[in-house]
Amino acid sequence: MRHYSLEKWVDFARNVIDEGEKVKMQSHLQTGCTACSKELRMWQRLQQVARRESVYAPPEGTVRTVNASFANRSAGQLRHAKSEAITLLFDSFRSPLLAGVRSAESASQQLLYGVGDYRIDVRIEPQMDSEKVVVIGQVLNCSDPDERLAAAPVSLFTGRKMLAESVTSEFGEFQIECELAESFRLVVLLADGKQVSIPLVEPGFTTREMPTHVAENNILRKSSRIKKKQY
Repeated sequence: MRHYSLEKWVDFARNVIDEGEKVKMQSHLQTGCTACSKELRMWQRLQQVARRESVYAPPEGTVRTVNASFANRSAGQLRHAKSEAITLLFDSFRSPLLAGVRSAESASQQLLYGVGDYRIDVRIEPQMDSEKVVVIGQVLNCSDPDERLAAAPVSLFTGRKMLAESVTSEFGEFQIECELAESFRLVVLLADGKQVSIPLVEPGFTTREMPTHVAENNILRKSSRIKKKQY
């Protein structure tokens, strides 16, 4: 019994074979050829999978998240990225206290930075019951408030080490949690390709500039870390 080649059955499954040849192959199948029937079924299943794959599209939000994840991993290595001067517009720890108030007694620090037309609002909240800190913020375009800064990569670094990463929401908001470090910086990749690197805790920042109980908590944490290392 004459069998048809693999290429013939591929064309048959795709329905791109000559009509006369197609009739002959159908007649061959009707004779009960097991080998050729099995070959045809395999290529027909493959053809069905290919059709489904061609019309499949992943959710747009998932694509943005994946792209942002890869951008985050390379953010610390983009030495050639465009950058602008960063201006500290507000720091709650350096604001004068109201008359008669001795201490603000707030563990949280509020910061506002300006980078061109963009404003980056950041709140640093040390966790009193752990060795972690939460950084909450929002990126806005003050010249175009309607601009949606969604899925912008946001990372926290200490030196060259990435501590944590995230992406902004549809409103440009973000929240990152990481281990408390001596100094760390926030890296934001804006929509226009500019990479913004903001020092959130500067090495020269002294405990005298902090609220009393915040400085004491930091000293206790450092002491506990030293003891753990000794043991």
